[in-house]
Amino acid sequence: MNKILNKKSLLIILILIYVITTSILTSLDGGDFEVYLDAARKMSNNLNIYNPPFVKGLQYFYSPFFAYLLIPFRNHVFISEFFWSLLSYFLLYRSFKLLIQYFDVIELTNKQYKAWIILIALLSIQFILYNVSMIQVTFFLLWAILESINQIKNGNNLIGGIILGLAINIKLMPILILPFLFYRGYIKGLSITIFTFIILLFIPIIGFGPHYNMFLLSEWWHIINPSNKEHLFETGIGTHSLVALLPVYLTETIGEMNYKRNIFNLNYQTVEIITNITRLFILSLSLFYFKSMPFQKEVNKLKSIWEISYFILIIPLLFPHQQKYAFILAIPMITYILYFYISTFKNKRSYGYNLTLYTFAISMLFFSPLYGSDIIGKFLFRLTQHYRFLTFSTLLLIPISIYCSPKKLFKLNNTVSSN
Repeated sequence: MNKILNKKSLLIILILIYVITTSILTSLDGGDFEVYLDAARKMSNNLNIYNPPFVKGLQYFYSPFFAYLLIPFRNHVFISEFFWSLLSYFLLYRSFKLLIQYFDVIELTNKQYKAWIILIALLSIQFILYNVSMIQVTFFLLWAILESINQIKNGNNLIGGIILGLAINIKLMPILILPFLFYRGYIKGLSITIFTFIILLFIPIIGFGPHYNMFLLSEWWHIINPSNKEHLFETGIGTHSLVALLPVYLTETIGEMNYKRNIFNLNYQTVEIITNITRLFILSLSLFYFKSMPFQKEVNKLKSIWEISYFILIIPLLFPHQQKYAFILAIPMITYILYFYISTFKNKRSYGYNLTLYTFAISMLFFSPLYGSDIIGKFLFRLTQHYRFLTFSTLLLIPISIYCSPKKLFKLNNTVSSN
């Protein structure tokens, strides 16, 4: 027992050393958080936070309220980034705890459980490191989604609604969780979320007045308006989503590498229509995951995380300007799929089972630590981004997850038990 405790204590100490060390190093190098602090400095001087010059040339896409929130920290870059990094690590840990609670871990053997955890870690690590190095807000968004749903499901609508409303206000992407809340009948949580989001839009009036706040809200809408051309055609290396994938294959575009990508030569208007129809189709697929009439609560934990994970998964696919770090949002669905295959692997396997398993294994190469410029080389890494392989591998998770439904998992395991 003492040996086990000593090993755990040593592991905790090593993790804490790693967390503190990486937080210091990344804060010294600086990251995207400097962009947010720069917006706070501009706001404190009544400037347009959405106009250049920008730190590192990066556009500020977040809400006026987020800049307003950061004003007290605007002149303390290192300290702000250091503590945000520490907080991000904690929120990542909390997200993992919230995620794991949906799974019946008792059904796994000790070896299966260890394999499950190790694979989750391996398929998450490159996105964790990327988020940490960039000092991004994605860990916060993931936590806010999982925490808010957890609170709302447990009847704490006020806490859950405030958390989700805050997250949506800061960065609009978690807005895709609202259809989930509506369909499952969490109307109180949904109402509080929307109310919180609206209230936070006008909080900067305190201290800056209504005219400046309305001006910033107008400027914010101007740059996030989904009808803007830059939100529908992303041709450069580094972006991953449907608006980065479909246009480069449907029409001729100029990329950063001199390699042809387009299969068709459609006009821009047609490409725009196809892209938006595809986005709507992917969102509508959520009905397949619900598999019940509206306004009915889901009591099965495994089915619940299956459908929640789908809404989280499609966030980086449907929204524009998604960098590699955003795909940490695919990890909940990957966690579910790994649970499915690990818990059923020893069962009698069909052709469909093997096909989806092998497809999943191949697609996960782009989520594994192997997918990095230091491993496969800068040229090959850039080439795979040029052709949007990460987006393809993420899209493959949709048909794979549909096959790996909780109903099929129960059927496979129940068949073995009955035999």
